Amino acid sequence: MARTYECLARHLPASVSRSMIQRGIRGGLVSVDDHSVKAHYKLRRSDRVSARFDHLPAAPRDVAVAAQEIPLEVVYEDDALLVVNKPPGMVTHPAPGHWEGTLVNAVLWHLRQARGSRLEAPGAAEGSRLKAQGNSLQPRTLNLERFSDQPPASSLERPLARAGIVHRLDKDTSGLLMVAKTPQVHTALSKQLKARLIRRRYLALVEGHLPLESGTINAPIGRHQTHRKVMTVRHLGGRRAVTHYRVLRRFDGSRLEAVGSREVTVPRALSLEPRAFFCTLIEVSLETGRTHQIRVHMAHLGHPILGDPTYGRHPAGFWQSLGVNRQLLHAHRLSFQHPLSGRPLTISVPVPEDLARWIGGRP
Repeated sequence: MARTYECLARHLPASVSRSMIQRGIRGGLVSVDDHSVKAHYKLRRSDRVSARFDHLPAAPRDVAVAAQEIPLEVVYEDDALLVVNKPPGMVTHPAPGHWEGTLVNAVLWHLRQARGSRLEAPGAAEGSRLKAQGNSLQPRTLNLERFSDQPPASSLERPLARAGIVHRLDKDTSGLLMVAKTPQVHTALSKQLKARLIRRRYLALVEGHLPLESGTINAPIGRHQTHRKVMTVRHLGGRRAVTHYRVLRRFDGSRLEAVGSREVTVPRALSLEPRAFFCTLIEVSLETGRTHQIRVHMAHLGHPILGDPTYGRHPAGFWQSLGVNRQLLHAHRLSFQHPLSGRPLTISVPVPEDLARWIGGRP
């Protein structure tokens, strides 16, 4: 059986890190059958674990969520919401190692400058403090007879102030993100997202030639059992994940496409095998929204996204030598109903420069 802290890490919200769990165990906040245990205690199926984190020791740092004057490409804006085009390399929310320079910091600045903005920023004040996650959790009892690797839905997960951002993109994924200006609009858009009424379409350049013109990947996704920061397909314990794709273009041989007046020629060093380098441009739509879903599913299919060192076949250095500094994944189209008027909206943006170099501009 698994150790105590490993089981808690699987079943508590993602906001509760392993270090928090271990501090809680050391602080006597976790017990097995009403007895204190150590983090490495091996659980049995009949054990009953009680984890009370309402008095979890404070995290080492509080983070000031400050508005920062960071360039922001606003694609659409009205009194209720705005849609921004996130550049690659920008983190969406503040997190350890990225407390500043995030999309949240940029959005707070933009909305503060926008006259009449009613966004309720964290604490409704500039100097408010965003407490590190996990300090105000309610007691929760876990029964190992029902344990699986899939974290159950839980009221434990206390929503943090997110500057009205409705959904998120990975740091190195570019494209469209919605931002609500009021809590009411945020709630309405979140309900649309949960009901799958918001349609998000992505462009991705993947390795190799997909044999079919379109397809669906239906494979559950969960955290890797060893590498907890990485997701993987898990048929036992994973959460349902469905990805649809269709082929837009296939590229083969040594020449990809003409860009402007010059031709982009793939160097021989780009060959993954002794033969020429093949790749496929696809449009992807999500039926579910799991962490790293497109990247995990395409790698599972045997066609990882170009430039993805986490789920692909090559390290970052290989791609950087070819001028690719991130996974070539772009959220290019967003369709939803306006939360106030109910009218349908479809917003799209062109591909960023690094992807355009490979596909020759418009897909």
